[in-house]
Amino acid sequence: MNSTTTNSIANPNLANETNVKSKCIYLDYNGTTPVHPAVLDAMLPYLTQHFGNPSSSHYYGHEPKRAIDHARRAVLALIRPPPDVHDDNPFDDHHIDLSTIVFTGCGTESNNLAIRLALLSCRQKADEHEFLHVVTTSIEHPAISQCLASYSARHGAEPLLTPRIVVTYVPVNHEGIVSAAEVLGAIRPNTALVTIMTANNEVGSIQPVWEIAAACRERNVLFHTDAAQAVGKRDLRGLAHSSLGADMITIVGHKFGAPKGIAALYIRHGCLNEGSDGSVLLMGGGQEGGRRGGTENVPYIVGMGRAAELLLEKREDSSSTRDVWECNSLWMEQMRDRLLKNIVDGLDNITAVRVNGPSDPKNRLPNTLSIGLRGIQCGSLLANMGNSVACSAGSACHSSSSSGCQYSSILKAMNVPPEFAVGTLRLSVGPDTTEEDVDRAASVIVEEAQRQLGF
Repeated sequence: MNSTTTNSIANPNLANETNVKSKCIYLDYNGTTPVHPAVLDAMLPYLTQHFGNPSSSHYYGHEPKRAIDHARRAVLALIRPPPDVHDDNPFDDHHIDLSTIVFTGCGTESNNLAIRLALLSCRQKADEHEFLHVVTTSIEHPAISQCLASYSARHGAEPLLTPRIVVTYVPVNHEGIVSAAEVLGAIRPNTALVTIMTANNEVGSIQPVWEIAAACRERNVLFHTDAAQAVGKRDLRGLAHSSLGADMITIVGHKFGAPKGIAALYIRHGCLNEGSDGSVLLMGGGQEGGRRGGTENVPYIVGMGRAAELLLEKREDSSSTRDVWECNSLWMEQMRDRLLKNIVDGLDNITAVRVNGPSDPKNRLPNTLSIGLRGIQCGSLLANMGNSVACSAGSACHSSSSSGCQYSSILKAMNVPPEFAVGTLRLSVGPDTTEEDVDRAASVIVEEAQRQLGF
């Protein structure tokens, strides 16, 4: 008797759970991605054979330390300008400043760290009332918006570990895109930081971060971008350009094939005026250049590095040679468009379907589809098809807060009509999504929508 049979007898729910999982189509890649098999293979030796502490000076610390440095190079390759065309191995460029990559536990930590470092670095910019100023958008991830709200609420708190701040929230247009001119127009003499996400996690709108980054550099204002959703879907090489790029960039492993629990913050060399007291969130052994204390999570760091390498590997087809990320992007766009067509065709003459976000596909993530179904309550829709199609209502970071479907703050900021907002689904495909997956998922969504509408 094999182990699977034994487990099924011991736990009768296991067989049912496995059966449901095999039938449930996963369309929530913006929430998280499965760990790539090659990533898992790369991680395993650092859970067994190479278990040493990378801070140790003896033999067992050597390989973990080398592996972490290699991972830094790989992650940095995703955002630094492309190497010279004659460079056969971009991951072994000895001129790279590895200290610019700080590994963290999650995207939230990276975002929080970026804000804290920026504020502490710019104390001298405070106005006569000792306030610093931050510019952001109305559609940022809660890791940005809630962190800023927390700091701005401390106006009467003493003593302050972080300077007092006021925040300007620049609105987005009906497509979920912020105006670079309005962002730059909001900058004041006491502006310590501009933080704008690269791409929105809910509707996929891509922000003009390249333009904003270059302009902020000219004005000597720190610029941070949360690139969590953009990695693996857009070409971000050059976003960390030494003179035109962002000062800080958040990258999250579980959004592109690495495990949950590992992320990174790029910090441009020399952009911060760092002191020795209170300049980090985690203080301890001085790891990560003193910016993030605590023993490094070597297996997960290795996994994130391997996931980054995979995206920049070359793949040949009948007509050209492309990076893997680009091949994935093209495929995901096809699957997203097929999914939309199937849903629209299935609900034609029954109810209206509204695509939320940019009308021009070039301004939208290739895998992301936010659709509003008029007359539908998405909470009920998700509950009834949760074992058949895995997707979300708005951002997965918000949907668990209520048994019903909350009116997304992102859709509010975009002025999406309420009759479509309350029936909005976020569907996000991945590199492994198949045509069969898309067709089956669309069929389930259409059938459940028809049932809810009384057809």
